Amino acid sequence: MFSIIPPTTLLLLVVSALLCVAAVGAAVYLLVLLFSAFMSAFGGVFEDMLFRRHTARCAQGDALLKKGDLSGAMQTFARSFFLNPVRRNSELLSDIANFHTGLLSRLLTIADDLGHGRARLPTLARTDRLLAERLELQLDYFRSQKRDDHARLYDLERQLRENQTRVRSAITQLITEIRSSEEKVLYH
Repeated sequence: MFSIIPPTTLLLLVVSALLCVAAVGAAVYLLVLLFSAFMSAFGGVFEDMLFRRHTARCAQGDALLKKGDLSGAMQTFARSFFLNPVRRNSELLSDIANFHTGLLSRLLTIADDLGHGRARLPTLARTDRLLAERLELQLDYFRSQKRDDHARLYDLERQLRENQTRVRSAITQLITEIRSSEEKVLYH
């Protein structure tokens, strides 16, 4: 009917279970350490690759601009803005700031071409201000990272997400303003 397990076998089962739990815990801890070391060493490389993809998209917009496809170039430039948070490679921030300035300059050139120099773009200044705010948030992120201030880092990540949404909205509005300057010239 009932089999009785000898006490030594029961003790052996409990010790085995505890050792299995400890082994799994140690393995998970080692994997987290390896992943953390990998991201510390190579995380900036991934950010750099992603930024290079956006610069390549900008080059496509330049090619469209040379062909005279102002609308296509404008859309490509609008999609070229690099709004991903930078968490590992602080040296990338100045490149991104210069890149954004170049994109805004290109969009202004298109607006001037479409509006024959009469384009009014109130959103251009707002977009530039939001991009400058984003740069400051990113710089503050790296300062907080050095201080190991986790609460501030969490808050900055939230602010970066909100800023990203506002920048995307401003870029969309800027494209609408550029298009409306074209329509005013075409219909008047």
